[in-house]
Amino acid sequence: MSRLYFRISWGLTLVFLHFRIQSVDLLPDFIGFWMAASALGELGKQEQAFRVAHRFAIVLIFLSLPNEINLGGALVTDQEFSFLWFSLGLVNSAFLLAFIYYLCTGIISAAARSSLSELAHSAHIRRSVFLAVTGATLILSPLALNMPEAWQFLLIALGIAGFLSGISIILLLRRAGQLLGPLEPAPNKRESIISSEDKDM
Repeated sequence: MSRLYFRISWGLTLVFLHFRIQSVDLLPDFIGFWMAASALGELGKQEQAFRVAHRFAIVLIFLSLPNEINLGGALVTDQEFSFLWFSLGLVNSAFLLAFIYYLCTGIISAAARSSLSELAHSAHIRRSVFLAVTGATLILSPLALNMPEAWQFLLIALGIAGFLSGISIILLLRRAGQLLGPLEPAPNKRESIISSEDKDM
């Protein structure tokens, strides 16, 4: 079980770290999301939130493909295309926000079922920070097009905070891999009701 959390952590390492030679990203995001999706396919057997995160990871595999060659930079200077690239970045960030939300929610649920309150609390805090930073970035990014240059330093600060928040999610996954063992699948509510009715009879 721990290997699944570690696989997601390595996948997100590819997502949050970027090393480029000219315009080519040497740490492909789509491979990172593929690693996360493959692990969440197994973890989804235990927690509903992991199943939702798995769906977002699959979408992000395809959304992240254009990022491997930064066409919005030096290769293309047309303003309309740059705006399209900018919009794609916002959509990518929105899906990433949803993905991290359900990923952390799954960890919170799994930790609660294993009576690991400290891990659940840590996941809750890190989820909240990531959502706040990424949400603020999504709101301010379109406004930055017409902002004074001084305000754009706020976006730079949010970018740094977002990167650090992403690293904290990676560390959370590694911690979860150390503490969370095999779990029985979460009981189906409908089956639980039928089972309790049978016992009463």
